[in-house]
Amino acid sequence: MKKRFWTVLLAVLCLRLWAGGVDGFEFLNRDINEILYTVSLYRGIAIVSDDTVSGKTDFRFAGDDFESAFDSFLNANRLYAQKGSKQWLVSRVMFSDLGGGIIQLDASDIRPALLVEKINRHFMVEISFDSLPEMKMSLHVTGKDAGDFAGAVVRQLGRDYSLEQKDSRLRIVKAVTERSGISSGREKAIVKKVMDDERNLYQVDVQDCQAASVLEELFKTEGREFVFACDSNARIKRILFSGKTFDETLSLLLSCASLKTVQLDGIIYVLNDTEIGNTPADTGKIWGRHGISYGQINGVLPVVENRFGKLNAVVLDGENSFLCFATPNTHQQIEEFLVALDGAKNVNVVTLHYIKTDDLLSHLPPGISSSQIKSGTQDNVFFFTGSREQLDYLNAQLVSLDAPARRLKYDLLVMQYQKTNDMSWDSSLSIRRITPGDFTDASVSLGSVLDLNLDVVGAFGFKFAASLQTAINENRASVFADTTLQGLSGSSIQFKSSNIYRYRDNNIDPETGKPVYTGVTREIASGLKIEVNGWVSGNGMITTKVTASVSRQGADTSSTTGNPPPTSEKVITTEVLCKSGEPIVLSGLVQNESSFIEQRTPGLGKIPGLGWAFKGRKETEEKTEMVIYLVPHWEKGGEEIQVAETDREFFERINRKYLNENGGNDADIQ
Repeated sequence: MKKRFWTVLLAVLCLRLWAGGVDGFEFLNRDINEILYTVSLYRGIAIVSDDTVSGKTDFRFAGDDFESAFDSFLNANRLYAQKGSKQWLVSRVMFSDLGGGIIQLDASDIRPALLVEKINRHFMVEISFDSLPEMKMSLHVTGKDAGDFAGAVVRQLGRDYSLEQKDSRLRIVKAVTERSGISSGREKAIVKKVMDDERNLYQVDVQDCQAASVLEELFKTEGREFVFACDSNARIKRILFSGKTFDETLSLLLSCASLKTVQLDGIIYVLNDTEIGNTPADTGKIWGRHGISYGQINGVLPVVENRFGKLNAVVLDGENSFLCFATPNTHQQIEEFLVALDGAKNVNVVTLHYIKTDDLLSHLPPGISSSQIKSGTQDNVFFFTGSREQLDYLNAQLVSLDAPARRLKYDLLVMQYQKTNDMSWDSSLSIRRITPGDFTDASVSLGSVLDLNLDVVGAFGFKFAASLQTAINENRASVFADTTLQGLSGSSIQFKSSNIYRYRDNNIDPETGKPVYTGVTREIASGLKIEVNGWVSGNGMITTKVTASVSRQGADTSSTTGNPPPTSEKVITTEVLCKSGEPIVLSGLVQNESSFIEQRTPGLGKIPGLGWAFKGRKETEEKTEMVIYLVPHWEKGGEEIQVAETDREFFERINRKYLNENGGNDADIQ
C-alpha cells in the first residue's frame, strides 16, 4: 500500500509538471540507442552513437535544464559526447586535445580490439594485432601519438602481449610459449629417432593426441610420403615405448587408433581398419589406385560401380582418384574403362550479350543439360562441354534467348479534384450556399497543361486538355504527381508519395484511466502508393496491372484513448491490355471529410430563442478524388521517337487551326 501511495503521488506530481508546461520523460530498462534516438526527435537536435554504444539503462528527466540532465545520464552510463552545433556524437571513447601536443584518451567498458581500431582511426596509423581477449577494459591516459596509447592497451592485457614497431607501423603480438614436440596442455606427443647398432630405432611418448598428428610426425621423421584417407579425429590415449623399428612403431600406433596402411608406388595410404581383406571371399584381391584427368572422381565412381558392381573404394580427397580392393584382372578392366570414359572433352567459351548465365540455366533449351554449362569468372561468360553439333544448336537457340529485355516507360499524371459544399449561417439569419469557382469562361490557354511531363494533348486530345486547364484555373483540380517511370517488361515499378506521422506509444492504466507512455515511438504512413507491373506480348501489346491505394490519417486521439491515430485507405486494382501509347485512367479513389464550426457572441448567444440571432455556423463537406492517368510506352528506339514527333505535329495542327479561326497567328503556337 505504501509503494502504491508513492507511485500515485509521483504520477500526480508528474501530471502537474506536465500541465505547467515543463518538459519531462521517463525510460525504464530501454536500449541506449533507442533512448538517444527518441531524445533526438524530442529535442530537435541530431544525437547519434557509434559502434561502441550498446546495452540498456534508465533515463528520467523533468525540468528545463536538459543539457545538465543529459550529461548526468552520460556519466551514469560511462559515455562521452562530442557536442557540435548541429550534431552530438555519443561514444565510449573520447580523445581530448590538452594543448602542447598532449592528447587525453578516455575509454570505458570497451573491448580491446574495438579500442585499438578507434586509436587507429584517430591517428591514421596502421596498427595490426593478433587475436585479443573479449574482456572489457577502461583507460584514462595521456600521450602524444598512437604508440603511447597502444602501449597502454598492451600493459592492460598483461605479459602475454607485447608491442612491436616497424617504421610507422605498430603490431600487438601475443607471446608464444615454447612446447616440446607437438604437445599442448595435457596433450603430449614425442617421436624421436635414435641410433642403435647402425639401425634407426624410435622412441615414442604419446598422451591423448590425435593419431593423424603422431603419424604425420613419424612419416616426416622417416622421410616417407603419405596420404590420409581415414578418420583424422581418431585419438591415441596413451602409449610409451622405445627401441622399435619404423615398421614396428607404425604397427603399434595403427593398432592403438584402429587404422591400417596400404603402400602403393612408395606412398603410404592410411585407411580405417575394416574387415576388407580378412574374409575368404577376399582371397586373391589386392589394393589398387585409379585416377582420372578431366572429370570429377565423385561423378565417375558411380558409373564405374554401375559397370563392375559395388567396389570397396576409398576416395582420395584432392587427388581426383580412388583406392579399391579387387582382383588384378578387375583392376586392369577398371583402368581400361576409365581410359575410354575419361577422354578430353570439347570445351568452348560462350559469351552472352544481354542475359546472365544464371538466367540461361533457368531457361535451358531441350537437349542441353545444366551439367554441360560451367560458370566463368564473369556473370555473362560460361564454359560449354559438349559436341560441336550441340554447340551449334545452343548458339541457334541463343539468338532468341540472349535478347535485350524489353523496356517500358510509363508517363504518370495524378490529379487531385476537390469539391466543397459550404453551408454558412451568420448572425444576420441569411443562409447561402457557396459553389467554388465563379470563373466559367472557356479559354484555349494551355500554359499549365503544356508544362506537364505527360503529353496530355497527344494522349487524350485537345478537348480534354482544355477541360483540364479550366479545372486547374478554377482551383477545382491540382497536379498531385507528374513523372515518368522506367522499367523492364515483367518487373514491378512503384511510385510512393506519403507522409510519415510519428507518435509516442502509450497504454491506458486500468486503475487510473490515464495514459502511460511506453517510451516507444511508432510511425504511420499515409498518402498515395502506385504499383505498376507490365509486360510486352509477342504481338506488341502491353498488359499492365496497376494497383493504387490512397490513405489518410485521422486525428490523434492516443493521449485520451490510448489507441493509435485512425487511418482510412482505398485500393483499386486493374489489369488492362492496350497498345503502346494508349492511356489508362483510374478513378474512384475518393476521400470525404466534413467539418462543423459554431461561433456566437458572448452572453447574447446564450439567450433562449433570441440567441440564434447572435450565432454563426459553418458546415463544410469536402470531397477529394485522386484520378490517375497512366500512358505505357514500349521503348523501341526510333519507333518510339517517331510516335512522339507525330503527337507534336498533331498538337501544332490543332492549335494552328484554332488560332486561325480566332484571329491568331503562328507565333502564338509557342
